[in-house]
Amino acid sequence: MDLGFDEESQEREILMNMQPSQDCLNLIKESEGLHRKLPDGRIEAYVDPVGVLTIGYGSIHHIDQNRAVKEGDVITEDDASRWLNLEVKEKAAAVNNLCKVPLKQGMFDALVSFTFNFGSGALEKSTLLRKLNGTDYEGAAREFDRWIHGGGKVLPGLVIRRNKEEALFRRDGWPGDDVEISKSDDVEPVDKPYQPPELPLKITRTLKEGSAGEDCYILNCGLAERGFLKLDTQPNSYTAVTKEVVTLFQGENNLKVDGLFGPKTKATLSAALAKSRKRLPKPMEGRVYCRLTRTHKVNSQGLEWLSLDFISPQGNTVDSLDVVSGAPNLQEFRLLEDINSVPGSLEPIPQARYFIADIDWAGGKDNYKDAHFHENNGIGPVFVPLVKSNPPGRDGERDKFGFHVDWNYVTEGHSPGSAGCVCPTTMDDLKELVRLLRLYDPRDLFVDWGLL
Repeated sequence: MDLGFDEESQEREILMNMQPSQDCLNLIKESEGLHRKLPDGRIEAYVDPVGVLTIGYGSIHHIDQNRAVKEGDVITEDDASRWLNLEVKEKAAAVNNLCKVPLKQGMFDALVSFTFNFGSGALEKSTLLRKLNGTDYEGAAREFDRWIHGGGKVLPGLVIRRNKEEALFRRDGWPGDDVEISKSDDVEPVDKPYQPPELPLKITRTLKEGSAGEDCYILNCGLAERGFLKLDTQPNSYTAVTKEVVTLFQGENNLKVDGLFGPKTKATLSAALAKSRKRLPKPMEGRVYCRLTRTHKVNSQGLEWLSLDFISPQGNTVDSLDVVSGAPNLQEFRLLEDINSVPGSLEPIPQARYFIADIDWAGGKDNYKDAHFHENNGIGPVFVPLVKSNPPGRDGERDKFGFHVDWNYVTEGHSPGSAGCVCPTTMDDLKELVRLLRLYDPRDLFVDWGLL
């Protein structure tokens, strides 16, 4: 008797029962935050960045009274956690229902976080879901950073959240990647010219020392692109050197260090390659953007002048300003993902794409006297955050940058330069920077040191 159960329906039943992990809850909690705590520990409603009344961990619906959150609502922290768990369960059910293909846990968690933020309706209509259900996992991963707008503008918090979701989505690799180590590698060893590998990486087995084949050549090219091997001819074999750099890559990325190139190491390398290739994409259409380049001219403090250019949508430079970044004798210009680019290095801002956030005044608009608190008195009256536009990289990667005046040098005559921020060197130039930011309202900064 046919009851209508086949392998496909059984698979769907399994898929529909995926549950979010603690990683999912942690990401949502971190991204949403628990705002407006009162002195007695209770939580008060607030207006979020796009003007919606919100309470707890991003709740806009008062679950206990079945209505929208309104001004004056107050709940306990336990209520906030309970509501979060109920809403996450609801979003997880929606993801299970909408996704028609197998998912790894990291992929599922990322989609639940995304749906918690934008809603199941947005996921259902998204290109992300269309690509996912077409088994274009790589294409789906690249869709996350399109969802960074709120209230008609790019929000730094969404940039950061999408980066983390994309990294989580990639974390475990793609379904079908879990292939055992091949027992035979009867392939003639050969070196071939380097070429950037296509994504997704065409590696469908776990590689180890002694493996050989086109997939080993692809791996070596990928490691070379990331700076772990020279950009030179690459072998089609998993050599002792390959094992050594895979081990180094695993250690740098908090993976299990075993020298085997398996699904998780592949997923991490794929994410790193995708990230670096998004370093200098096209700017936002129809807007002036900023570009920072070297001049190879040195000022009296021993710092190389950098040119901060404002570029029109047609590609013309409409304004420029001389600035500095980094400290004297420490201006080593690097890529963002360079393993030697570390916090505290006092080197210039790394080559990458950054989102230009809003101007933050220490003492109110156009107050050039009060300064932001800083342990070295280095920021001054204005700070404009520069947020990485790429997904999160390795632990220890530099991530705190901004525009501000070289305050301690301007006011006290010492410590010229910065720890990586981009700095005008006079008050007149700071005021000019503020004028240009107001005039053109650029949101993209492309730091281009001419690397790669």
